[in-house]
Amino acid sequence: MADISKKDKLIEDAHKHALLGQFDKTAKIYEQILASEPAAINLRQKLAEYLIKSGRNDDARKELETIGNHFSNNGFFLKAIAIYKQLQKLFPADISLSLKLAELNEKHGLVANSLSEYRLVYEFYENAGDISAAFDILDRMQKVDPRNIPVKIKLAEAYAQQEKKAESYALFAKTAALLLEQGDNAAFSNICIRVRQLFPDKPDFLLELLAEQIRSGNATAAIGSLQNIIRSNPHNKPAWDLIVQAYQLLEQPQRVKTACQHYLNFFPAEPAAILGLISSVTAEQNPAEALKLLDRYEATLISAGFLQQLEQIYLSLDKIDPINIKVVEGLIRIATAAGNENEVRLLTSKLQLLSAISGDIQNGSTESESPSDVFCTTDSPVFGESPLEQEMTPDFENLATDTTSAAVLSDAAIETAPQSEDEIEIDVEIDFDFPFASLDQEADETLVCDNWLDSIDDLFGTINTAPRTVKFGNEMDNSDAQTHFDLGQAFKEMGLYDEAINEFRQASHDTSMRLVCLIMQCACLRERGEPEKAISMLSTLLKPGLSEKESCAVKYELASGYEAAGNAEKANLLLNEINAINPGFRDLSSRLNAASHPDSLDFSDEELKNFGLK
Repeated sequence: MADISKKDKLIEDAHKHALLGQFDKTAKIYEQILASEPAAINLRQKLAEYLIKSGRNDDARKELETIGNHFSNNGFFLKAIAIYKQLQKLFPADISLSLKLAELNEKHGLVANSLSEYRLVYEFYENAGDISAAFDILDRMQKVDPRNIPVKIKLAEAYAQQEKKAESYALFAKTAALLLEQGDNAAFSNICIRVRQLFPDKPDFLLELLAEQIRSGNATAAIGSLQNIIRSNPHNKPAWDLIVQAYQLLEQPQRVKTACQHYLNFFPAEPAAILGLISSVTAEQNPAEALKLLDRYEATLISAGFLQQLEQIYLSLDKIDPINIKVVEGLIRIATAAGNENEVRLLTSKLQLLSAISGDIQNGSTESESPSDVFCTTDSPVFGESPLEQEMTPDFENLATDTTSAAVLSDAAIETAPQSEDEIEIDVEIDFDFPFASLDQEADETLVCDNWLDSIDDLFGTINTAPRTVKFGNEMDNSDAQTHFDLGQAFKEMGLYDEAINEFRQASHDTSMRLVCLIMQCACLRERGEPEKAISMLSTLLKPGLSEKESCAVKYELASGYEAAGNAEKANLLLNEINAINPGFRDLSSRLNAASHPDSLDFSDEELKNFGLK
């Protein structure tokens, strides 16, 4: 009790001296108190305060560092930061204090503050010529903020200066990947230029980067860049391999099919492209087309040693159509080539059984049907409907619904000899704005106003198109309207708009498809940069007598034309008209929402300037 009273008396005396401005005496009293109670942090803070007021800064520093270490060791990082900020004001030239503050801010998760302090330390070492210390600070900075582009670039340059080529190249690659992810194409181009300067022996930097993106599970981000590479150089085989791999990892067989068809235009004997095409057709559960391709390429693939891949394809077909004799025959050939005699015997027994069943069915039926036809319980798609009566999606997805047209297209893609870069434009990008992606019509609907449509054929005949640049082995008969329409879709997806318009013209000879073909021609005009002409022609289609869905389809494409022409007001007006009639039409809701909320969440340069190095 006596000790407590003595302490209180000393604190009272210290307060009196402080009021008189006798700070040195005040500090000495607190030193006396702390000698018997060294753990009293609040009293040590008082001592440091009066040591500073009495001009004893070095002594004050010892006390403040003791306090700061106490807070830091016990997890009170904000309090420790406040203490070291005091020290930084007392000793502004001491760079170790900035380093300590950087570490404390890092521990507390204050990334921007930590980088700011680290930057002071980096600049200090750089100006002092201590490259090794500056390099170490950069390394610590990029660990604090792994997505900070300026820090990564500085560190990559530092690695290069120190002849650490592998580390520099790897860090440039990670930086470029971040820029791709962020969509900063200008900065990405600068990185590529710099890498070419520093690493002239590595010409495939971009492809290596995209391959790493795909391996790391970010295939979606890599696809756009791969498409650009292929457009500029369609003979870049590694790029084709990567884009097929990316679509395979994304489990998008239709896009795999499309990419492989293009791939085979330039590399007609490439096993990877052949296997990719057959596998994608199999994934679409189209055994007829898959078997047709296997008939053509199986021997080549067996000779090349792709037995395991072929067996997997045939097993997949067997699951789809377990009584298809041609599938079993294919499995027998694979087992024979692999020298698996036991498997050959088992499959031969199955083949004999299926052949017997097939013979019984044919003898007892008035119609000739295959075993698959007899036992298949899956509803078959209905062909012969007009395009407005089918569910259509972009990227050739409808080509597989019509066996004839799909086979024609796949054969054409395979048989066409490689064209020069001037003769064909490659575009495997997916067009998610396809104008008929969500129409849902009843099977018995038909187009109206045929006579009126006949009267405007001459108008649409004035659309100028270049001579065909993609040629097929056998020209198709004009009467096959569905095939022409499917090819029109395919050409549109490839960016070959003149070819697409020509095909839609041919398909429009079928009166049931005429309106949709005319609208598709306008969509091609819009996409090839002639929105005003597209608008003019679409306006002629808006005549009384159209059904509700036909009117919505025309207005929907007309709205797209106005958007392309920069007239958002008219586009919105048309979209609202469609909404009043059919609020569930396609992606109408999302387009209207987007038009109502144009603001983005972008930050200005001023707002971002403290978040990283400039």
